[in-house]
Amino acid sequence: MKFNIEYYSGIIRKELLYLENECSFYMDYKDLNADLELIINKIALQIFNNRVFALSGFCGLNKEMLTNIKVPKSKKGILKVEHNLDYGFSYGVSDIFDYEYSVYVNIETGWVCIGNPYSKENAVEFIDNCIVVINDDGIFNSLWLKPKSLPKIE
Repeated sequence: MKFNIEYYSGIIRKELLYLENECSFYMDYKDLNADLELIINKIALQIFNNRVFALSGFCGLNKEMLTNIKVPKSKKGILKVEHNLDYGFSYGVSDIFDYEYSVYVNIETGWVCIGNPYSKENAVEFIDNCIVVINDDGIFNSLWLKPKSLPKIE
């Protein structure tokens, strides 16, 4: 599996929420059906026609995750997936079974990073306030999310 970016100004306009009572990210996509899902920790990227069109899933946040990370500069575009995966199933983004990426939170800017916060190679905002960074080989490095609001973290 490999990610590809097509830079394009017409990105998907969806509101990303963090549901504090569920410790999860949520985006309304009930009118769309996914071909498959790609999993990053416990967050699912929904794929239709090889394009990531929504995401949701559990991501508990705590004070050990607080940092002053800076979101990478990105361009708007489409995040596509090259794969030979079976439709109707979920697959991990990492080749290592049950791999857990580190999670970082900048409470001042409202950004959450899942993965490597220092990787800045190829960053694309594929949905409003949702950025993925991939390396030059199309391998996932990090997912950046800025929900409408974050919970109070103490």
